[in-house]
Formats: sequence, structure tokens, C-alpha cells
Amino acid sequence: MQYLEGVLLALGLVLVLTAYGHYLWRTGDFAGVVRFWTRGMVLSVAEFKLQRAGIALLIVAVVVRFCRALFLI
Repeated sequence: MQYLEGVLLALGLVLVLTAYGHYLWRTGDFAGVVRFWTRGMVLSVAEFKLQRAGIALLIVAVVVRFCRALFLI
């Protein structure tokens, strides 16, 4: 279970960073990447899907961590 948490965290982070890296390569807008929480970034469909998949994996990893901590698995 501990390995699952680490793998999900790493994979989620890689997906999010890949989406932002592709956006940076495509647009060259470094300021948009630094301010990723604003609506200034216009992601392509593929970048958006990668970002959302990465965020979902990060959330699942946090849920696994909570379950492991609460239920002592």
C-alpha cells in the first residue's frame, strides 16, 4: 500500500509537469506557468486532459494516504 501511494504521487506529478512543460514549449509563456491558478493559461485539449489526470492521481494518492493512516493498513 505504501508503494501504491508513492507511485500515484510520482505519476500524478509527472503528468502535471508534462502538461505544463508542453504548454511552455508550445507557447513560451513562462509567466502563465508560474501563475497556473489564474485563467491566463489556455491549455490545449491534450494538455488539459494530462493536467486533470495528474491532479486526479494526486488526489487519489492523498486519499490512499489518509486511509492508510486512519485504518492502519
